[in-house]
Amino acid sequence: MHLLATLMAMMAMVGISISTLALSGCGERQKTQAPVTPLPATGTPISFSAVCAACHGLRGEGNVMLRTPSIAGLPDWYVTVQLGKFRANQRGTDPLDPEGQRMHAVARTLSGDDITNLAATIAAMERHPTQNTQGGDAARGKPFYDDYCSACHRYNGSGELAFNSAPLTGLQDWYLLAQIAKFRAGIRGGAARDEDGAKMHVVANDLTDAQFRDVVAYIAQLGERYRD
Repeated sequence: MHLLATLMAMMAMVGISISTLALSGCGERQKTQAPVTPLPATGTPISFSAVCAACHGLRGEGNVMLRTPSIAGLPDWYVTVQLGKFRANQRGTDPLDPEGQRMHAVARTLSGDDITNLAATIAAMERHPTQNTQGGDAARGKPFYDDYCSACHRYNGSGELAFNSAPLTGLQDWYLLAQIAKFRAGIRGGAARDEDGAKMHVVANDLTDAQFRDVVAYIAQLGERYRD
């Protein structure tokens, strides 16, 4: 049953991805697709290539066409926390969040052991530093980062277990801006008992879009400065 549920979720995930791209007018479908890896037999550990790679890439680099983040190098505790939120209906239930809905469907098929194994695999991957692709100004973004972000996400953007705050310097700048928009609208961070998300909901409404573009430009600079 576990294997069947995982397979069904992955099929649903692909279907939603294609329809989302069609509705958003993202252009032509990618010419190459992630290799399809057979699911492991029932009772064997779920692998990254079977569950995650189709959307997040074999190296965990993410995919702008599918709006999936780079997850390589995320610490195991953060992956575990976020998958737990998807499983607890704290993320990915809003119909305006098709990317979150995909993750919600997949996360609910995973066992505790699956999550532990996947989190360890992701944490061991080489991080892909944030790049400035949105045209923000890092110099303008630094004071905003210092005032609004560094207390929880730390001076180097590495995140903090004590606050369940995400490492930022391995996430794409377009993804960071997309998450800010979701926090601002209450699509993310609006669920009951999501205290971490509620804090981000407040912060997301304190700065403008242009200011956040500058912030993520500074995060990209941090990603280069603290690569190791």
